[in-house]
Amino acid sequence: MVHTSVPVSRTPTRQRIVNTALELFASQGITETTTRQIADFAKVNEVTLFRHFGNKHGLLLAVLQECLQKYLVLAQVGESLMVSDISSQGDLRRFLKYYIQNSLRALESVPELVRSLVGEAGQYPHESRQALAQGINQVNQTIANAIHEVLIKSRLPYPVPAIKVANLLNTCILGYAVITLTSDVQAVWSDRDEFVNTLVDMFVQEVMPMAQAHPIMDIGADTVREIMLQAKKFSVRDYAIAYLLFASGLTARDITKLRLSDYQHQGNHGILCVTGSHGNKRSVPLNQKILGHRYGSASNNPLSAYLKMRHKNIGTTNISNNISNNQTTDLMFGGDDRKPLALEEIEQLWERWTMPYRNADGTPLKIDQARHTWCLEMLSRGMDLDSFGIISGVLPQELAIYQARLNEKIAINRAIALDATC
Repeated sequence: MVHTSVPVSRTPTRQRIVNTALELFASQGITETTTRQIADFAKVNEVTLFRHFGNKHGLLLAVLQECLQKYLVLAQVGESLMVSDISSQGDLRRFLKYYIQNSLRALESVPELVRSLVGEAGQYPHESRQALAQGINQVNQTIANAIHEVLIKSRLPYPVPAIKVANLLNTCILGYAVITLTSDVQAVWSDRDEFVNTLVDMFVQEVMPMAQAHPIMDIGADTVREIMLQAKKFSVRDYAIAYLLFASGLTARDITKLRLSDYQHQGNHGILCVTGSHGNKRSVPLNQKILGHRYGSASNNPLSAYLKMRHKNIGTTNISNNISNNQTTDLMFGGDDRKPLALEEIEQLWERWTMPYRNADGTPLKIDQARHTWCLEMLSRGMDLDSFGIISGVLPQELAIYQARLNEKIAINRAIALDATC
């Protein structure tokens, strides 16, 4: 076999030895390659080789580190190319398939090296095995970072940490390569495409159970209108609370924490400052339209009507700036005793508004469905996922569930529209 050496004048001695060793190890295996051969092809004295690397195992370690470094560069380039335009579960599948296929090609390009590494692993000194393990961990971390970015950008939930996904993924890839290069792979897999597709399916399908565990059940426009009218019949306060549920997507817990100072006006819109469970705050616009029906304006809506009534009851002069030293008087929905409205009370209000209505499966409407309805309405109006995540407080891993439900609704409406034209 003829080997082409790199011109001596252009490559440093150490690098030239490493390049030559890699070529010989890859073409004829580690065992069959001697240090004398490497020195001859690299055009150096064998003593020079020993001075740089100590022995053959030291040289092998340098070769492996070189391979891992090149692989890291390849992975990072692939990461930048693939992660830049990620936006869906389909992109997660595309990213994984790209990475698996390129990893297998890289391993299969040096078959004798892989065979030798497997067959001679027990002969390596402890420091060589340890250094190799560190290199593999570095590769795993690089791929874990890429997977993490893909999941974030595609708004996908995933029950396993990215580093564990990367570790398992690379273990499967390496295992397949070893089987391919040391035995009859068709005894296990009919071809490489079958293996790649199966591995991709295994990882992608891990996303689905979480999505199925939290089904999104929204409420139809006609039923929402009826619920709002029912709430209006009971009291001004009921109407205001129902309005907040459907016009701003607040949870019952969010409503119990609201204070007068949390309601402000910006131009022609009302803005609510909502405090999350961890003390984090977000601003949410109060929509004047709910599923196509207008409920007043920024200054004249169910919430403003309630606040005017409350203003009269407590005798304050400026509701928007009423930040009392006695925090109990600042509650937006306090009871007669000025204590916060309890979650149980809001749920009881919901039950009396929604008593006549049921879901398609016959189950009672749940208060969380008001938030689901608002979320889907915001997305259906064309709001991008990043903006939606900011105002809604929906966790990144849950956004895809809402998007999937919206896509389902759009598909159903399109099918109905097609039927109507026939």
